[in-house]
Amino acid sequence: MTVANEAARTAENRDTGSALWKLSVGVTVGALAGLLVGGVLGRLVMFGLRFTSPESSMGKTTDAKSTIGEWSLKTFGLLETGIAMGAQVGALYILVRPWLNTGNRPLKTCLFGATAGGVLFIHPDGVDYYAVKPLWLTVPSFILLAAVFGYLLSLWTERAIATERFQAAPAWQLWIPVVLCVPAVLHVSLLPPTVLLVAAALLATFARGRLQGVVRGWSGPVTSWIGSRLLFLLGLANVVLIVRAVAEIANKSQGS
Repeated sequence: MTVANEAARTAENRDTGSALWKLSVGVTVGALAGLLVGGVLGRLVMFGLRFTSPESSMGKTTDAKSTIGEWSLKTFGLLETGIAMGAQVGALYILVRPWLNTGNRPLKTCLFGATAGGVLFIHPDGVDYYAVKPLWLTVPSFILLAAVFGYLLSLWTERAIATERFQAAPAWQLWIPVVLCVPAVLHVSLLPPTVLLVAAALLATFARGRLQGVVRGWSGPVTSWIGSRLLFLLGLANVVLIVRAVAEIANKSQGS
């Protein structure tokens, strides 16, 4: 009985470490993918779009507070935004990961990321899509960036988890990615997302075996079936919102 209890206790400790480890992996990979795709690649795409935009757009301020046609230190702000958003999405990916089929997680995350990114970045109330043209190029460009980010996030996270590297690392080491990303998240997304990120790390660290029933239920077949359908419906809703936003932008552009 003692041996069985000790084995159960060891399994609980391993599950606890796994929870914090997976969160750490998600935050790390998300921040790196956000830096690369949202920061570096996104800045290069916007730099390229300046050559397809009319001369009258040069000097205008974008929704990101950058100046069209100007390469400045504000680029570093875009890098910080990529890190902050990537870290948050990486944590969310770990949360919904059990709802995605093992074989095609990168593809599903790619498609959902394209729709979610489209809703996040394509809106008719800003100035970006009226100043930066043509619309048929700008809209696919930003949707493609979101899709690439989603694919890389899932692909790299799954590969990192499969290697089980650093899984046995002490908790303070697994906290390092969270601590490093907190200033960027706080600056870009303000307090609520920062609190949620830290709370998730605290829960993964100290909950230990007390929430194993909740974890098993969250990743169980019934919850996974419901969750996957909800993600699919949310993706469809995002597509509708994107189409509406693009139609409104096109109408306003023609009327101006």
